[in-house]
Amino acid sequence: MVFSESIQIVFATFAGIAAATLIFGVWAYLGRRERQTARALLREAESTVVFLFDDDTLVNATPEARKLLRRSDSRLSDWDALITLLRPRFPHIRSQLSNLAKNGKDRIAATDQGAGFIEAELWEGLARITLSEGFMTDADKTVDPITLEAIEDELDNLRGLGEAAPQLIWKQDAEGVVTWANRAYLDVIEKIEPTLDDETPPWPPATLFHDIGRAEGDAPLVERLVVKGPYDDKESWFDVTSLRRGHGSIHFGVDANAAVKAEVAQKNFVQTLAKTFAQLSIGLAVFDRSRRLVMFNPSLLDLTQLPVEFLSSRPTLSAILDRMREIQRLPEPRNYATWREELSAFESQAANGTYCENWSLLGGETLRVTGRPHPDGAIAFLFEDISAEISLTRRFRSQVELGQHALDTIDEAVAVFAPSGQMTLSNRPYDDLWYGAGGGTGLTDKRISQEVAVWQEQCAPTGTWARITDFVSAYGEREPAQARAQLQDGRMLNCRMTPLPGGSALIGFSITKTQGAAESEDRYSEPFVAARS
Repeated sequence: MVFSESIQIVFATFAGIAAATLIFGVWAYLGRRERQTARALLREAESTVVFLFDDDTLVNATPEARKLLRRSDSRLSDWDALITLLRPRFPHIRSQLSNLAKNGKDRIAATDQGAGFIEAELWEGLARITLSEGFMTDADKTVDPITLEAIEDELDNLRGLGEAAPQLIWKQDAEGVVTWANRAYLDVIEKIEPTLDDETPPWPPATLFHDIGRAEGDAPLVERLVVKGPYDDKESWFDVTSLRRGHGSIHFGVDANAAVKAEVAQKNFVQTLAKTFAQLSIGLAVFDRSRRLVMFNPSLLDLTQLPVEFLSSRPTLSAILDRMREIQRLPEPRNYATWREELSAFESQAANGTYCENWSLLGGETLRVTGRPHPDGAIAFLFEDISAEISLTRRFRSQVELGQHALDTIDEAVAVFAPSGQMTLSNRPYDDLWYGAGGGTGLTDKRISQEVAVWQEQCAPTGTWARITDFVSAYGEREPAQARAQLQDGRMLNCRMTPLPGGSALIGFSITKTQGAAESEDRYSEPFVAARS
């Protein structure tokens, strides 16, 4: 029994060793076969362009094939580098090769009417991509090394410029897939969809702008687009310029956040101004550089009597003035030609900031219209109803003229001086006395010192003029006073000094009927109380 058990153990051991040997042999055979398969697949066309891929990893390639990939973007996988290389002539290469696992073999022709094509074959889990002989044009084959080196150097420079550019730059194929992007674009992607430290960012990268337009022809398409984060409502705005390039497109994105914020601030400011202007009694009309109405307040409706529907349609300045002329809300011109000339002057003077006129309307109203320039070629007009002011001014002027006429009817020569010594009023007898018949004016711009010089010149020396000067320039309460002076022709003058409200003083001159030797001035003079400054 013992012998029998020992034999069984020996047989079991030999059986295990045989099984292990068999498994190792099979594994070695398969590995050798796989290596032989890769070598066999490439040995068939050493002088052609053949790539051998295991998933997205390049397992092997012919020398000519490796030359094509040697300057590929280091951020790309081997498979993506090949797709990027082939896309200019095969725009749909990615989607076409995605069916290789299902079809097993495929032949893809170029879309640029060239003779080249691609043969793709799946064999034992490896994908062999073969570029036909027609893929390389005669021009490609005859490029000399110096020219090729210059082209490659320029490619490096352009790639460096694109990577260092602060604005977003990226390319998309005909299917909208991002085929190339610079660092700025990828940084924005990373902010929106961050990857872990040990993760490799996916390629191709995500599309930032899903609603981007497609440029047609050679004309660029400029759009303002927004990007929102997946976890918050924070918005990032970009001005995107799109250009069509072959079957795909190239895009440039410039940060527009500052511009958007400025536009929002401007809009809010305009709304604030509109609310403020709505409370004003002055009509406001703002026209842009093309002279279209862009803003007005409710007071403009009342002053111009134009309907709100008309003003809301953004009419031109000339259309508004024509409508106001039709409803007699403009001064009636002498003729239409003159009206057109005045219209041109109205606009040009407003643009220069020099227009300010009073419009007297047929209904008796008076509007003060002021034109002012605004930034960017715009102009603004202010319409103010000054009918009450004009009426008050006319009444005041009428009262002043009435008072002047009343003063002119009295015999006494009268002059009124302000506290500053400025003559504010005089009558006709005063002008006749000191300036001769028909001389002088009722309302003059003369001072007490000038008038005293005229008086002294026509009278005998006396101290009366100094006392009158002191009376006029004195502050505080004053008492009426009188004095005398003698004209050069011997006539005697009675000088009357009377204080008026507000610090003014009235000086009156009347010729006495008594002629002869002059009596003492002190006898006829009365002192006045004055607070000297």
